[in-house]
Amino acid sequence: MVLDLVDVLKVDKDCMDAEWRPHYLRLIIETCGYYGVTVVWVKTCNSQHKGVHYYIGIQPPVEAKFTNMLQYLLGDDTQRVDHNRARIESGLNEWNKLFELPNRRLRTVYRRTDALSKSF
Repeated sequence: MVLDLVDVLKVDKDCMDAEWRPHYLRLIIETCGYYGVTVVWVKTCNSQHKGVHYYIGIQPPVEAKFTNMLQYLLGDDTQRVDHNRARIESGLNEWNKLFELPNRRLRTVYRRTDALSKSF
């Protein structure tokens, strides 16, 4: 079974100081860029228990195994990465889950523009 390509990375960061966010955004953009993936936008919300969930819009869409590796490199929760690996290997197309409270609003913290893409 071939899984759908993915255009949104999902990263669960249980520990993130607000002052570190600009540095983490730079890390996201540079890490993805190293692998030939462009970050289009980044949205966040507080997780249900602790930390922050990051949703990262990317182009071009990539394969599930590669997505899981990128999420791991960006510091995704290691237990979540391991569970995702098992879901991918079993052929589950809805393998990449983050659990949010109902009506949770995402906040855009980065959006790529021509001027910003070179200067971040």
